[in-house]
Amino acid sequence: MLRFIFIGLPLLVLFLLAVAFGALNKQAITFNFLIGEVTLPVAVLAGLFIALGFIVGLLAMTAKQIALRNENRKLRRQVTQRDSANA
Repeated sequence: MLRFIFIGLPLLVLFLLAVAFGALNKQAITFNFLIGEVTLPVAVLAGLFIALGFIVGLLAMTAKQIALRNENRKLRRQVTQRDSANA
């Protein structure tokens, strides 16, 4: 239940806000990429950028998690070696 409160409820609120935002912003805008341009509704473009930001944040968090896990393994090995040397 606590997991739902901290994860599910904020996601549900964000989803409802996104639906409301999409319903209110139906006008299309032109977005210029480096190799071309596309005309998309404001809500779709905002959703794409939010998803892109989420993916970049997830990748950064995963990279940091892997680095911390490797450091933890290294420190555990050092502690094990010191314990076996002192015994």
